[in-house]
Amino acid sequence: MISLLGTLLGFGTSIVPEILGYFKQKQANQQELAMLEAKAKYAEKLSELKLKELDAQADIAEAQSIYQHDNNIDSGSFVNALRGSVRPVITYAFFILFAAIKTTALTTMMSNDGVDLSVALVAIWDDETQAIFSAIIAFWFGNRAMSKARARTSK
Repeated sequence: MISLLGTLLGFGTSIVPEILGYFKQKQANQQELAMLEAKAKYAEKLSELKLKELDAQADIAEAQSIYQHDNNIDSGSFVNALRGSVRPVITYAFFILFAAIKTTALTTMMSNDGVDLSVALVAIWDDETQAIFSAIIAFWFGNRAMSKARARTSK
């Protein structure tokens, strides 16, 4: 009986280190997995910050390029000045034409048709007019505003 008990005890004590080693390895694997997950999150945040930095650098480079272009146009001959004034002059001309058409429509509605001012304003400020107006404003001023709005909505 004692020999049987000694054999069982010897067998049991020889397997205990293996069982303890299994639990230690399991714990080490869990810690390694947690470290890998933390490194992955860190790398993801780092890449997001790098993309934001590259976007900011691109915006800065674009603005510098625009300013440099404007400076190149402003310096020099009359031809450069004329070439630089084409877009603003066309923009002003079309805005004046747009305002004249809308003012004519407003006064015609009020004088010939007897429409009240508030009703006439709503009538001339239709969806197409709003679309044209927003497209013009977005073209001239929207790049930075849209970038900031996209950044706010993506958070």
